[in-house]
Amino acid sequence: MSNRSAQQEAATRAEARRRARLAARGLEADEPATEGAEEPAARRSGNFLGRIFPPAPPLPGRPDPLAGFHYTGPLRVVVAGAYVLARNPLSWVLPGLIWAAARLVTGSSFEAVIASLVSFGVLIGAGWFGWQQPSLFGAAAGALGYVAFLAVIAFAAPALYAFVAPEAVVLNGVLYIGLGLISGWYGGYLRRRQAQVGADARANRRRR
Repeated sequence: MSNRSAQQEAATRAEARRRARLAARGLEADEPATEGAEEPAARRSGNFLGRIFPPAPPLPGRPDPLAGFHYTGPLRVVVAGAYVLARNPLSWVLPGLIWAAARLVTGSSFEAVIASLVSFGVLIGAGWFGWQQPSLFGAAAGALGYVAFLAVIAFAAPALYAFVAPEAVVLNGVLYIGLGLISGWYGGYLRRRQAQVGADARANRRRR
């Protein structure tokens, strides 16, 4: 009897320790858990960028960006991008024009510094408001802004083009489009993260 009692007491203590570990990890006692897994697998396997930019869910309550799009040809990706941009033109046309105006402010004055910050901010804003495909909206804003910038320079000071190599014009265009793509992605990421934080805060208030 003493041996059986000792075994039962040891089993009870082991069960109590198991429940304590589960409670510390926020799990119920009846939920399945793997021994030794002290943190989620996603957290253990996260890389450096994953820690800086943790995954953000899609925006809640948003419809399918390609609803009503039925093209199935070989250029579906290109046509789908144009379709999405055409359905929300203000989110990339306005930032592109503001970007061009900001890039026209040159020099080392305070106004030039503010204009430089604005040029980056509007590309992020294109991704924020272009929720359908943030990177695409940022890249489109960068491309439109660069073309508008070149058009203004060509009209106001065409002699400047005599000192600029065509390769430099193309290279700068690729650079600004790439900058718009990254900035647009970041703007969309910020919006999704804010929506997630707001949803978590509302859920916590309801629990209280």
